[in-house]
Amino acid sequence: LVRVPTENVKQKMQAGMYTKTGEAISGILKAQGPGGFYVGYLTTVMREIPFSFIQFPIYEGLKKKWSEMQGQQVNAIQSSLCGSFAGGFSAAVTTPLDVVKTRLMLGKDAHGVAYNGALDTVSRIYAEGGAGRFFLGVGPRTMWISIGGCVFFGAYEGSKSVLAKMFEG
Repeated sequence: LVRVPTENVKQKMQAGMYTKTGEAISGILKAQGPGGFYVGYLTTVMREIPFSFIQFPIYEGLKKKWSEMQGQQVNAIQSSLCGSFAGGFSAAVTTPLDVVKTRLMLGKDAHGVAYNGALDTVSRIYAEGGAGRFFLGVGPRTMWISIGGCVFFGAYEGSKSVLAKMFEG
């Protein structure tokens, strides 16, 4: 409920449609009403569910394999590397869903023609240059989410370890 409106504001600012957050918020409200903040909600969910279904099993599987190979549980730094790989891989394979979500949130193509739902968006992206168009931005997306996965999973496992020691007795 918070992520999609934030994504809408961010996407429109990154596309140069607005230069200030307040301007973006009032512009979206004026142009589309409160529902404008939730444009792309379904495609965001359609991206997040596969992303999580890919990321978490890879993360847990890598931790398990690494632990077995070294004969002890992975530490927070090793967990962060597992999280980085899992996040990066998941980001790369879900980039097509992210591209569709982003286009829907922006609302119009580079020529100012409005998108009319997810299927229209998919067919128009494909018409622009085939399947490769769905992977535009895969490098930066993969890098950013790899860094995020490293930080998130490292902090999570480190915090979990500290809290476990605090409450041991």
